[in-house]
Amino acid sequence: MIDITPEQLDLVKSILRHFVPTAKVIAFGSRVMGNTRDTSDLDLAIDDNRKLSLSELGLIKEAFQESDLSFRVDVIDWHRTSEEFKEIINQGFEEILL
Repeated sequence: MIDITPEQLDLVKSILRHFVPTAKVIAFGSRVMGNTRDTSDLDLAIDDNRKLSLSELGLIKEAFQESDLSFRVDVIDWHRTSEEFKEIINQGFEEILL
């Protein structure tokens, strides 16, 4: 379970649906692994069956920065991620159903 409130999850989903409505999105890191701190961000990997443009990634990141979320959201493109990092992510993640 992702360590954010239902309201925060709804906002995350809303932003993601706006930019990548058909993508598979997975949360990973401390908010999934159960070691959340007050300063923990939310780590998201987006798999839209293609490499997202840097402009698209920038718009998504900007939308999260401008949102009312009380924590930072770190977004990566699955297709720009190294195989080594994918292996780390695969050790513990939760899919966010849009």
